[in-house]
Amino acid sequence: MLIVGLILVASCSSTTAPTVAEGVMDREFGVGGGTTTLSKLHATDSRPIVFNLWATWCAPCLEEMPDLEAAHQVHGDRILFVGVNISDSPTRSAEQADALGITYLLGRDPEGGFTTALGAVGLPVTGFVNRSGALAHVHHGPIDPDGLEAAIAEHLS
Repeated sequence: MLIVGLILVASCSSTTAPTVAEGVMDREFGVGGGTTTLSKLHATDSRPIVFNLWATWCAPCLEEMPDLEAAHQVHGDRILFVGVNISDSPTRSAEQADALGITYLLGRDPEGGFTTALGAVGLPVTGFVNRSGALAHVHHGPIDPDGLEAAIAEHLS
């Protein structure tokens, strides 16, 4: 009976996960003075996308941002990097990004809807959108440079 219950829970979990992330591609977030979505970004710029959800109060987020910037410097001609600040002050997040020397595209999600859409329980979260414009992988928690490179090779090549 216990095994049957575990199988049912596992099968429900595997079918629930894609549904949770289903709306993330069309979730609006602020960029500059307007809004966009990951789908719109991919439609106008056909490169795969690495997007990272972060906040100024999240120490692991701030620690990994220079690694994302380094990857952006290496892969930016063929992969679009996007940082989406979650539930933070626009002034504070801009100051923090400037202090870290971040040059990739930055956006804002003041209500934190991306975290809900991805079923995240904390930050940082890094997502990978493949050449077809589909969400290929979501990494919850900090990602180190080797893990980032491995995910890029596996999901965006």
